Amino acid sequence: MLEYVLAFTALLGVIAVTGYLLTASQSAVTRTERLVGSDYP
Repeated sequence: MLEYVLAFTALLGVIAVTGYLLTASQSAVTRTERLVGSDYP
């Protein structure tokens, strides 16, 4: 039973980190698009 709990916790951790990285990369993409768009109106 303990193995299942540890595996589930590790899976949730991986999902959380992946979500955080996707959010951070989307923020960087949005910021880059805004900078490029402001240079060429």
